[in-house]
Amino acid sequence: MTISNVKKQTVCEKNRTYLEIIYTFGNKVMLIKQLYRYAQLLSIAQSFSTFYNSIMELVNNDILRKESFNAFGKKTQLQMLVLRKYGIRFLEGKPDSYNVASVKKALGNERILVSIFKNQYLLNKVIPRLQRQGKRVTLEAIIKLLEHDLSTVLYQKNQGLAFLLKMQNEAMLQKRLNMLPIKQDIDKMNGIKQRIKAGLMKGSKSSKGKGRGRLRVTEMSSVMHYVESSSARNREMSKEEKINKYTFDTMLAFNAHIAQIKISEGGVKITVIIFDLFNRSNIYSIATHIACMHHLFTRYFKGRSELKIGIVSIDEFASTNLKKQAESMAINFISKERTGTRLSHLLENWKVDRMMQEQIEVHFVDYDITNQFLDGIKHANLVRISELN
Repeated sequence: MTISNVKKQTVCEKNRTYLEIIYTFGNKVMLIKQLYRYAQLLSIAQSFSTFYNSIMELVNNDILRKESFNAFGKKTQLQMLVLRKYGIRFLEGKPDSYNVASVKKALGNERILVSIFKNQYLLNKVIPRLQRQGKRVTLEAIIKLLEHDLSTVLYQKNQGLAFLLKMQNEAMLQKRLNMLPIKQDIDKMNGIKQRIKAGLMKGSKSSKGKGRGRLRVTEMSSVMHYVESSSARNREMSKEEKINKYTFDTMLAFNAHIAQIKISEGGVKITVIIFDLFNRSNIYSIATHIACMHHLFTRYFKGRSELKIGIVSIDEFASTNLKKQAESMAINFISKERTGTRLSHLLENWKVDRMMQEQIEVHFVDYDITNQFLDGIKHANLVRISELN
């Protein structure tokens, strides 16, 4: 049975807040379990039955798609919601569905896992702050607090340029910013963006308008990947090059987000959270990114800057494992002497000396994802196995 657009429009207007939450906080995908928590905290639904009836109304009118949540190749007991083209069109104010890209059925877990981690952060860290401040919890209040914090949690991959432009114009940062390196990076990232756009257009022409063609830059993990593959294709970049070419896009591609930038009399305090989605990060890759972030913020900010890093793992087991790697003793292979922790040693190798390290604070935490969303022990072993593959 065909559902009229008039009917769809009515259902969308009736349930707009649910659609906005999925679109804004989940990048168009979200677990029903997490959406219900929003419904409770935002006082949208009086009961689960009321909530579920609204969701099924959206599903039955082809505005949402309900799918099983598969983790590491196995089906869990949870279900996820995906915005269909009409729902996206409604929120974006597009005249028809031809101007809207659909959310394809995922071949992997990354998109929904990113949504899970981000929403756990919003539900467990951001909303409680609003409650402690005595403020009413609304969609707008959450977004406003994130904007006040200069957070990138709602930014997607390849949106680093948009954040850098926002940071450049932020009033409270003006006295602290080094504008020259910021403008240089903006020009560099704009140049990359234009080259990608030209490549897509050329690919589209080569396929006679039937697609993006073979020259399309496919689903890159970040704009940074394009730079590395084009300028250093036949050689390994040096540490200096990697440090100098590190951008907000590189951070976002690593699922590292600024949680807050705060100005104090002592300088700038930056809090970053790193989501270890697949339990595959090792202390070398993490230390590399921490060092590059330190150098990035040192370039951008005048005076003293302090960096606080929260590495968020899938569960306590994974978090403890990373912490042990970081705190294990590094040994000099020549003298056989202990030279501090492995994390400290790796940071030094990436030009962050002991004095600089005093400005960096690293914490290892977890959001209990395995127990809350992956059926606990049933999937814990699958996570361990995937780590080895």
